[in-house]
Amino acid sequence: MNTVGIVAEYNPFHNGHLYQLEQAKKMTNSQYTVIIMSGNFVQRGEPSIVNKWTRTRMALLNGADLVIELPVHFSTSSAEFFSFASVKLLDDLGIIDNLCFGSELGNTNELEEIASILCNEPEYFKEKLSNYLKEGFSFATARSHALTDYLTDHHILDLPKDELTQIIKSPNNILGIEYMKSLLKLNSKIKPYAVKRVGASYHGDNISDNLSSASAIRKILKKSPSDLNTLAKYMPSLAYDLLETSIEAGEGPIFFDDCSSLINYKLKVSTKDQMENCIDVSEGIQNRFKKAVINYSTISDIIGYTRTRRYPISRIQRTLLHILLSLHKEDFWNFVENGFAQYVKILGFRKDSSDLLKSLKTNCNLPIISNVKDSINVLNDTGLKMLKDEIKCSDIYNIIIGDKYGTPCKNDYSQPIIII
Repeated sequence: MNTVGIVAEYNPFHNGHLYQLEQAKKMTNSQYTVIIMSGNFVQRGEPSIVNKWTRTRMALLNGADLVIELPVHFSTSSAEFFSFASVKLLDDLGIIDNLCFGSELGNTNELEEIASILCNEPEYFKEKLSNYLKEGFSFATARSHALTDYLTDHHILDLPKDELTQIIKSPNNILGIEYMKSLLKLNSKIKPYAVKRVGASYHGDNISDNLSSASAIRKILKKSPSDLNTLAKYMPSLAYDLLETSIEAGEGPIFFDDCSSLINYKLKVSTKDQMENCIDVSEGIQNRFKKAVINYSTISDIIGYTRTRRYPISRIQRTLLHILLSLHKEDFWNFVENGFAQYVKILGFRKDSSDLLKSLKTNCNLPIISNVKDSINVLNDTGLKMLKDEIKCSDIYNIIIGDKYGTPCKNDYSQPIIII
């Protein structure tokens, strides 16, 4: 049995995702595809456009065999923790032979060479990183500059400096490098494959032919949610139909500004110390939040007031989200120290992939959750805390939907896993 793993958000599922799924199976000659997918909140620090069960169904109807939820503590984390938690979860499954990911570069060997540098951190690189941090750059920007300097000055990859900078700054390359770095740290037997990204860039607003980024699709939905026909050519028909059905049912689309009332409440009633206990809150950013919430009401305005060179928008969004969801540093580091994901939570699978599930049950290193009610009793205290936080976050997501559309929505207790 040959199986390929993919880390994804499918927010929402579009033609580029379908292309990657098809290429992943083709490149690796895999019989099955396993997806590690973010739940109702995603890595940029936002709620997903539609809920995790709709996005699971999109994936299964378009070729995925099994979809597993990445715990919210890591699905909303930095690229480094997001990637390591995802790869560690794939490794813990005991059934994954290959890892396939999209990349602007598309060259597996060159990305692996960069990953090796970050994994070992030569002294020259560390000195450069420290200097850029002292200049006030965010960690991500400082690391990008330091890595470009190292690659250029040591004549690695033999590419012009501006080209190296672009490679290192490209979002999919960043994640791909982190995936490979994680494989190296874990000494995993999983083999990486980079699929060259086609069409629009990861965060691009442009749309070319029938290919679009998920960011562009979300922006179209935000500008005119009733004009769904515009999106039909950029999504596989089955995924588009599910998006249309979800919107007609009052289950989306959801955007970060839809959380504004809850964020305002949370920032106003929380003390600075309470905020400081939350993941990513550091360097007194809670003081800026407290000032911002006096004069601004929408999340976009709060972010605009708070952002600095050290705190880019994505970092601020994740920080605000962690405050909203009450995700605490102490719990986060406890999960990290105890192996990251504490269980395998199945969101859905294909009926004709029964052999894959049998293999999972035989080889997996973690408890497998297919029914929340039945699974609570099999988890230890650490796993139970992670699951309770996940359920709480899904409930908050449902409050946001109810606030906007008045729709009673699914939750982790009532919603069975998706079977296609």
